Amino acid sequence: MRRDPEASTFQRRPAYRYIRQSDRLPSTDEAFALGLDAEVKVKLFNPTGAGTWFITGYDPETRIATGAAHIHEMDIGDFWMGELVTFRGRFGLPLERDLG
Repeated sequence: MRRDPEASTFQRRPAYRYIRQSDRLPSTDEAFALGLDAEVKVKLFNPTGAGTWFITGYDPETRIATGAAHIHEMDIGDFWMGELVTFRGRFGLPLERDLG
């Protein structure tokens, strides 16, 4: 039986970029300096369970984002985008970006 190479693409790379250059996110240091006045420019969420991430800053070299994460309670700080990109929830679904 021959396997379709496109069938497994979903698991190997995300369907879209979570953080885009057009988002014009400040650096993590700049966002941290703004504190609670930092603007949320990217929102990611788990479509099959708990977890919402509000991103206010990003460092593309380290792939560290800063902002808030609400999983069971709200937590403010830094998180590694590599972990969020590879996350798979129920049914193997990745996190989604809120486009609204």
